[in-house]
Amino acid sequence: MKSWPFFKYFFNYILRAKTRQRLLFIAVSGLFLSSFSLMFIQGIMSGLQHGLISRSQNVNGTGVLQFQQDVSESDLTELKNYLKSRKARFFTETEMEVMLKNKAFMAPAKLHGINLEDPVPEFLEDKDFSGIILGSDLAAKVKTHFMDELQVIAPGVTDSLMGEVPRFGSITLSDYLYTEITEVDDFEGFVRLSFLQNLLRSRTVSSLRLFHHLEEDFVSGLLKISPQGTELRTWEEMNSSLVWSLNLETKVMMFLFISMSLLVAIAITSGLLIFYGKIKRDLMSFWILGMSQERILGLCLRFTLLLSGLVCILGVGSGQGALLLLESYGHTIMPDIFVERQFPVHFSLLNLLLSLLIPFGISLIFSWFSFAQFRKENQSFVSIVRSLN
Repeated sequence: MKSWPFFKYFFNYILRAKTRQRLLFIAVSGLFLSSFSLMFIQGIMSGLQHGLISRSQNVNGTGVLQFQQDVSESDLTELKNYLKSRKARFFTETEMEVMLKNKAFMAPAKLHGINLEDPVPEFLEDKDFSGIILGSDLAAKVKTHFMDELQVIAPGVTDSLMGEVPRFGSITLSDYLYTEITEVDDFEGFVRLSFLQNLLRSRTVSSLRLFHHLEEDFVSGLLKISPQGTELRTWEEMNSSLVWSLNLETKVMMFLFISMSLLVAIAITSGLLIFYGKIKRDLMSFWILGMSQERILGLCLRFTLLLSGLVCILGVGSGQGALLLLESYGHTIMPDIFVERQFPVHFSLLNLLLSLLIPFGISLIFSWFSFAQFRKENQSFVSIVRSLN
């Protein structure tokens, strides 16, 4: 508290003095905008990325347990009992790449044969499994409508009848699927497991899809009771290109804002040098009244750090407040071709720390440079007194 009168003098000089420097105001405003913008942009970008990842994991699962060989009923039962004891959502399935044919229209597709005895994921809870469920864009490709009969051709499975003839089956379109995920709506379909097993002439399943957070103990326990040769592929591994792109997007954004903060830091340096030059005679007065030179210079540095910290905290707080207002009262401003019709918002402790520490860290470095330059030029207040004479 002994330092407060000294800091009060500085604040009064900046806010009320006739000789206050506009350049320092510009620098402080730029530091505020840096913290505000970094918090605001990170909140929106994290919201967009989090929404994309959540939608994908709700459909594709957080991981897939792939069986490299036929799995016995006893092994499957043991796996299911373990997952039920952990209250994990899952279903067993068989996947097959096929060709869908409707009259003269054909399109490639990946079919998921789902075991309806397992818990059905949320996006399929109200769907009709009496026939085939197609992604909306895939159904448009083959020009099909409700109750149309489709041919499912499996090129990888053939019958020896006057040569190798691809095996096929007929099924009606019972429902559509719209997941807002392009690769699913454009390429994938879902049927009951028995339909694909009839095409394959096999009663086994190829994988078990998980909809549960993959903690370390959960994964280790699952792999421990899995059959030999089983491989667990996480969502991140199955979507490595997307994960890499999102990380690159974040790094580019951080680079741009660090560059902007560096420009602000140049203004901070110039503004502080001018500010120190204006108040050095007042600092000499404190020295004449009995305060040591080291204490005066130390208080100058503390005030600079305090000012930068307060401005950064105010910028981050204002950015977070703006995000909360946008989340609560934001209108639908995006065209209907976009999945997100309004800006999504997502907060995290990491985003808040980055928004606070990056501008403050850069300000700290350049403020120290300005202070060191001022200290070098004014090593003794005696020279200032002599200059007055």
